[in-house]
Amino acid sequence: MSIRLDTISKNFGGFTALGNINLEVEPGEFLALLGPSGSGKTTLLRIIAGLEFPDTGRVFYDGDDITDLKVADRGVGFVFQHYALFRHMTVADNVAFGLTVRKRRDRPSKTAIAARVQELLDLVQLGNLGKRYPAQLSGGQRQRVALARALAVDPRLLLLDEPFGALDARVRKDLRRWLRELHDSVGLTSIFVTHDQDEALELADRVVVMDHGVIEQIDTPQMIYDEPASAFVFDFVGESNQIPVTVSGGTALLFDRPLALPAGTVTLPDGPARLFFRPHDAEVVNEEAGSLAATISLTRPNSGSIRVEGKLAGLDELIEIDVPVGAAPQVGEQIFVRPTRAKLYAGSADG
Repeated sequence: MSIRLDTISKNFGGFTALGNINLEVEPGEFLALLGPSGSGKTTLLRIIAGLEFPDTGRVFYDGDDITDLKVADRGVGFVFQHYALFRHMTVADNVAFGLTVRKRRDRPSKTAIAARVQELLDLVQLGNLGKRYPAQLSGGQRQRVALARALAVDPRLLLLDEPFGALDARVRKDLRRWLRELHDSVGLTSIFVTHDQDEALELADRVVVMDHGVIEQIDTPQMIYDEPASAFVFDFVGESNQIPVTVSGGTALLFDRPLALPAGTVTLPDGPARLFFRPHDAEVVNEEAGSLAATISLTRPNSGSIRVEGKLAGLDELIEIDVPVGAAPQVGEQIFVRPTRAKLYAGSADG
């Protein structure tokens, strides 16, 4: 099913949660809504589900305007962060719940419900746990039960709100890989909310980066990481260094000293700007001219390299770069750094 949001806005009192959101989701797509707390991502998901209604704008499912439909009439499966399982019910009864509460004319037979429940428990790899209660399961198993329950009603759309937020890092990593495989096998259109950038980049076909109720960028995970559309996206997605500079005559200056940057980096008009680069997109050089001078304050192992942290000369900013194992400078040593890949954004650090 395709989704289209047309100029959606939502206010709570004097707070603007969403401001004129336009978004299209393709059939079968796995879309991530990514952003910090307060960015509007959960409000947007709840409006898509029918748990909230927009102040302005319309919501379309497959071209049909469903803005005013209640959640029960939208055919949506919803998975919450904290599972929302019924503790007094068995796993099987939890999964069956959405089917058993249907009106009599729409309710499958007990035999059909039992078969559907077992099919879904097998799908989420909990086939032999139907008689257990939620308290007897691990967090990861409870989340799988919640997914099975959402799928039981044959939803047109699967929505997930921070589905792994209550789990520890190892379980979260294993489950998100499994969820991607499940999505591909079931073929539903899926939208999930997360503040975890690794989760979004690993799982999604496209990522919607949000901040303060607006969309900063919609793109593939690779483009979001490699070509951030704004300083916010660069800073929020992935690790980054940020340095205040001034652009003058096509050159970036730090304390009136020209910086040697990769070709094509400086494309802004004259004025204050911010220079961004990733820790792995920099190299240590021998010459001071055009480079960033930093005094090393910390070194530590970092996934096959050494992460080096240093304080920039004349600034309060710290920078981090990755250097090969065996080539790390000593704490207290001064080094000269040049970005090998960087991006400039107009404006000062305070906006």
